[in-house]
Amino acid sequence: MQARLEKLKFTSPKAESSWTGPPAPWQHPSFSTLALNEAAEKRFKELLPLFLHEPRWHDFENEQANAIAVALAEIEIPVTALRSEVSSGNGDSALHEVTGRDSTYLPRIVPYRPERYGLIVDDFDHATMIDIRLTTHRDETGRFAYSADQLSRWDVLKGEVPISGGSWVPSATFPPDVPSMHQLGSKFSQLRALAPNAALFVTLEPFHLEIDLQGVLAAQPDGLILQLESLALDGLELATMVHKTRELMDRLGKQTTPLWISPGEIGADDAAKLIALGASGVAIDSWFEHLWDEIAASSNSGYASRGHHLNQARRLANEMQWYANRTMGLLHSLKRLPKHERLTSLDVTWCEALNLKQMGSWD
Repeated sequence: MQARLEKLKFTSPKAESSWTGPPAPWQHPSFSTLALNEAAEKRFKELLPLFLHEPRWHDFENEQANAIAVALAEIEIPVTALRSEVSSGNGDSALHEVTGRDSTYLPRIVPYRPERYGLIVDDFDHATMIDIRLTTHRDETGRFAYSADQLSRWDVLKGEVPISGGSWVPSATFPPDVPSMHQLGSKFSQLRALAPNAALFVTLEPFHLEIDLQGVLAAQPDGLILQLESLALDGLELATMVHKTRELMDRLGKQTTPLWISPGEIGADDAAKLIALGASGVAIDSWFEHLWDEIAASSNSGYASRGHHLNQARRLANEMQWYANRTMGLLHSLKRLPKHERLTSLDVTWCEALNLKQMGSWD
């Protein structure tokens, strides 16, 4: 995995610091606007600060996609998925059913796209989070569009003529689902009625951030997702974007509103550094890139069994667990340090951009 933030270094306590025992485990920040009951909020805070934001479920057979989604959710990684993306032809999906472990539901994010392709009312049942996307999707050709493969997966429950007719379809709709920021609050009310125990997050791109943030935050979302992976930012640009966005949210009076980041390719150490810079959740889609093709190649032969799908999914989850443990271990080690002292660098440019003390210049 590419490490984009190598110039940032984790610090440790001063030599004279007292050590009286391990710090408390890392938890998601408390929500300032979340209208959840106590049990639902407690469940949310137990999740890892890592999530799957744009998985390519349409690249896999339905049963295999479901096995992967369940395996990741079982290790407390919230997974973005619609029922149509991971269910069998008759609509069965283990990801959407109650678990036998403790009679709870697996952590699941509902992507509420402007077009709402593939979305059904059942998707809202027992969702952990609704991700309201105020973004326009690009496909691999660069168009603002969805591919025929993606559209055919969303159509799986309908059994009708495919939406695309076998071709790509432009993304976004006219008129837009949310015509203006002033009407975003009404959309929130509608979605809270459909999923009263789900946190409402909004996905934004950074191009008009100062204007967009004011409008979105005025509607009182439970959190924000900043989508950065399409920008091909270098390490300093990525770190600065996260740092500045958190500062802007704080200035707007939203110090406790969670900021999740979809950064593109990162390593496990990078994820911890982004959280130390102000993020409270990080998309880890890039951790799967080297595995997607391998899994797809071994499963597209037409002979893969259900047991084979489950074994592959467990292996994938085990590998992701290792990276997650590395991220969480680093976050745990930083708990004893003040937030402004958790990172440093030898590079003066990085320190100035991120308001960090340069290594060797501690008071």
